Amino acid sequence: MRFASILLLGAAAVSAAFPGEARAAGETREPAAVAVAQRTLDAMGGAKGFEALRTLEFEFVVARDGKDVSRWRHAWDRWDGRYRLEGKSKEGKAVLTIFNVRTPTEGRSWLDGVELTGDPLKRALDYAYNRFINDTYWLLMPAKLLDPGVNLALEPPATIDGKTFDVVRATFNDVGLTPKDTYWAYVAKDTGLMDRWEMVLTGQTAADRSAYTWTAWAQAGPVRLSLLKTAAPGGAFAIRFDNVAGSTSPDDAAFAAP
Repeated sequence: MRFASILLLGAAAVSAAFPGEARAAGETREPAAVAVAQRTLDAMGGAKGFEALRTLEFEFVVARDGKDVSRWRHAWDRWDGRYRLEGKSKEGKAVLTIFNVRTPTEGRSWLDGVELTGDPLKRALDYAYNRFINDTYWLLMPAKLLDPGVNLALEPPATIDGKTFDVVRATFNDVGLTPKDTYWAYVAKDTGLMDRWEMVLTGQTAADRSAYTWTAWAQAGPVRLSLLKTAAPGGAFAIRFDNVAGSTSPDDAAFAAP
């Protein structure tokens, strides 16, 4: 899969940014699929765990053929929406953007220590918000199946490498950046965790359906997250999460301007 395609993920990443949102109108959800979605949410820490998770920090790393090709550092206050993104531009310049996901067109950004204004600032804020949408979705996706605007259907069970999975198909109403994506969550019957994610992205056909295995499940504060997503088959492409930390407390220093 091309990295350009990966940046189009995240059909509903914003909708679970803050606890307590109601369901959206027009959703279609099979009760059996909802039960599986609830089971995987519970395996990750449950609604209470995610409601308690205030500060989430991580590095989103793209690896190809065993080599890291991209790394972006994120810090997110899930209670008030503050966000910090740090990384390197294609030209190798240091990028730092601080904004709020509730008002993503407002914020500050620096390129090699020089603060941006005007159109360069607007482009930097757009990029940072898109990375928030995409990168947090890759980290949190199974816990977001019950987000407002997500339609759920249960497909026949699947057995892969001797392991049996419940399969939930997720489509979307008019939410997020890519509402025409279709995802399949393969939830292990024994653990309740999503060990495999398949997708057909906006503009693709059924022949383009791709898959990632989700492994390296680890505790991050009150929740449990998969820290490695590997393209299947072959594994030449992977998304890895380094230095992941979750806290029930605020971290004001994480959002301070330089």
